[in-house]
Amino acid sequence: MMLGIGVGGAFGALARHLLAYLAHDVIGLPQYVAVMIVNVLGCLLIGLVFMLIEAVYNRDQPSRMAGSRLAAPLCSRGWWPPGDPTAPVFREFAADVRAQLASAILITGFLGGMTTFSLFSLVSLQLNAGGDTVGLLVNVVGSVVLGVLATWGGLKLGQLIVLARHPLARDPSEVTQD
Repeated sequence: MMLGIGVGGAFGALARHLLAYLAHDVIGLPQYVAVMIVNVLGCLLIGLVFMLIEAVYNRDQPSRMAGSRLAAPLCSRGWWPPGDPTAPVFREFAADVRAQLASAILITGFLGGMTTFSLFSLVSLQLNAGGDTVGLLVNVVGSVVLGVLATWGGLKLGQLIVLARHPLARDPSEVTQD
């Protein structure tokens, strides 16, 4: 598990550097916009990956997703029995080693290595120190708002993928008899 986190983190850090380099050095966007793009992309991906791990590996276990409106189409098809909606995220993967490994490599490792709150904070302080109030506000408000929206979008995308591709997720009235 620890090796998976390390490998995922290494690839995530490389992805962060490459994406920030492309956005800042190649395209010419300000550094704070490059960091924001990386972090918002990470938010989209964490929503997507979390939903897919939950739907594929954890469908028979209680899940925090069960209380979400995004999960309603899956819950109505038997996904995620009722459970404790306040359980920590990492607890949800305890029932299945595959889910644990996927979560460790992709969420904790890769996405943890790719996104960076510390760099976001440092760039925000640098914008403030440089007197760039507009850049500071765009960075702070934009990162938070776009990050939350991107995470929701990733969860929604994951839901749509599961509904479209997983045979058990299809509405029984839509299934044709052979």
